[in-house]
Amino acid sequence: MNRIFTLIAFFFLGGAMLSAQDFDAYRRQQLEEFQRYKQKTQEEWNAYRKKVNEEFAEFLGKPWEKKSAEKPKPVPDKVPDIPPVVLPEIDTDIPIDNPIDVDINFPKLDDKPTPIAPVVYKPKPEEKGISFTFYGTPGKVRFDMGKKASLKGADEKAVSRFWKDLSGSAYDNIVADCQTIQRERDLCDWAYLKMAQKVAEAIYESWNERVVFHAWLLSQSGYSVRLGKENEKIHLLVRTTSLLLEKPFWRGEDGSYSLITDDAISSLRVVKMPFPNTKPLRMRMSSRNVFDKNATPARELCSNAYPLARVNVSSDKNMLAFMEDMPIPSMEETGYADYLMYAQMPLASGSVKSIFASLMHQISGKSEGEAANILLNFVQTAFDYKTDDEVWGRERPFFPEETLYYPYCDCEDRAILFCYLVRNLMDLDVAFVAYPGHLASAVHFTENVSGDYFMVSGKKYVVCDPTYINASIGRTMPGMNNKTAQVFLMEP
Repeated sequence: MNRIFTLIAFFFLGGAMLSAQDFDAYRRQQLEEFQRYKQKTQEEWNAYRKKVNEEFAEFLGKPWEKKSAEKPKPVPDKVPDIPPVVLPEIDTDIPIDNPIDVDINFPKLDDKPTPIAPVVYKPKPEEKGISFTFYGTPGKVRFDMGKKASLKGADEKAVSRFWKDLSGSAYDNIVADCQTIQRERDLCDWAYLKMAQKVAEAIYESWNERVVFHAWLLSQSGYSVRLGKENEKIHLLVRTTSLLLEKPFWRGEDGSYSLITDDAISSLRVVKMPFPNTKPLRMRMSSRNVFDKNATPARELCSNAYPLARVNVSSDKNMLAFMEDMPIPSMEETGYADYLMYAQMPLASGSVKSIFASLMHQISGKSEGEAANILLNFVQTAFDYKTDDEVWGRERPFFPEETLYYPYCDCEDRAILFCYLVRNLMDLDVAFVAYPGHLASAVHFTENVSGDYFMVSGKKYVVCDPTYINASIGRTMPGMNNKTAQVFLMEP
């Protein structure tokens, strides 16, 4: 890299001393050398990638280790599942301050996985390609099916040979194109995993070939994966930044690897180590996931106390399909679902425009307390309440997009949506407040706002409960004990 900067600097300084007539010739010479240097660098990267893949393929050829799976961590039932409490009239009294001290740190976000070495596409005329579709969105990668490698058998040696063949130059464009699609469509890590799966399905018909190719493509993109085998069937195991609930997992020296399918597996023969210099899939990020648009019919939602806080919102079917495929990650070591991830995921573009424009107009010019009360009553009263068990037969937290679409939602869905709205419309820090069987929220106001609150690392977070119907900010639902509640902060 220093040589590049030195070369560029020399080009400009040297060029200034040349006569005008020689300058163009000198510039062409230096640019040609610079291009040769870049080519040499890419050739060195390619050689490095080839060496690492060959060494890893040799490792794949050795016996895999038989390991028992850890039992899946269940999504905790909200027992007892606290039903909404409804005040007979809108609460306009100013609550008395009631502080609770809490000490908690912000969670750390992980760095983005990156390829072990850059993969650069070099254009060729009439390049052949493979088309695929993921979540209603067309994609294409450049690949000549006539050069397709095959997996001949399910034993370790066969997988090793297949990995070596995949690591040839014929597959480089696939990696480069997938990463280009990820950048252009701002795909989160899980969306990239699902897109890579569709690429594998477009190229290969057999299960084992798809799984090994899927693992290869993810590893070349910088993600930590392992292969496991049950009899003659190969499975993909993925390391994530937080444990996936309801999925069996295997512990490795570098972390836990989860099975991403719904297979009930208790034991596998697992590759002893992952591809080098890879990182886990991040389960918490703010990618927009730009799929092609597929709008649902509009739905009217309205606050009871503030009738002008009314929205006509249309969700996106492709986004909803993706969200339904998302696994449920745990929140650190608490056993709770990661509500922070749900509140961080952006709405689809159509939903953002309709709900943000309408609600922002209603809260504009209001004090923070007045604006928060409008948003709180909107979430309290615009939606019908039913538990996940009644609707889905299991616990299923909603992303904000899902709450705006589905006819029923429960306390966690409302808390997630309220935190999302406050954070994005009011630019205030928010937190989740977890009680046994119930989830509420809290807001750090910059203005003086009275009511029940938590002191979190020296900052005041006022209780706001989207399931305590008609209650204003600062009111704790009856039966909830703030002294024993757990508080989870969104990142600032």
